[in-house]
Amino acid sequence: MKNQLEGQGREADSLHIFQGVSVIVGTDAEDAERQYQTTAALVSISDALNYLGRYFEHHDFSQYPLDEPFPDIGDLGQNSFRSTTDEIKRNARERGLTLRQVALEAASPRPRFSGSPEQVADGLQQWFDERAADGFIIQGGTPDTFPRFVDQVVPVLQARGLFRTEYPGITLRESFDLAQPENRYGK
Repeated sequence: MKNQLEGQGREADSLHIFQGVSVIVGTDAEDAERQYQTTAALVSISDALNYLGRYFEHHDFSQYPLDEPFPDIGDLGQNSFRSTTDEIKRNARERGLTLRQVALEAASPRPRFSGSPEQVADGLQQWFDERAADGFIIQGGTPDTFPRFVDQVVPVLQARGLFRTEYPGITLRESFDLAQPENRYGK
């Protein structure tokens, strides 16, 4: 996107990309895994099977045993979400997952940024440093996700100089030091 801006004669930094990301902030990796499992357990297996089926042309997965290896369904899914279905089948095969495990993971995917505050900050910093995002929209599966992020991850990011402690203005434009665009309809 930023390369396209430059190709149109605009500054790359005149566009800020904010990626929505799910996070789980735990005291350590085990605590983060416990939080994930608690959230994943909120999904019923029936709902998870239905959710999984939508990727595979609304296939009815309830016809298979839940606790046996993910069924061999051949080319099913090639005509819908192919990259997703190929990944689901590959992951199930490589990890030896049961249908239950595949369905629950599809319905409640693991957050990309999960672990201790430092581990979450490391992942966000990597994306920022590699210019995959200019900022993040934080989301999570439990009511305490955002407070945990603010109280535990933000101080780590501030210590690294990656998160501001004050805002220079009261508008988003002022806070990001963005120029006022020229009104192409004005005189």
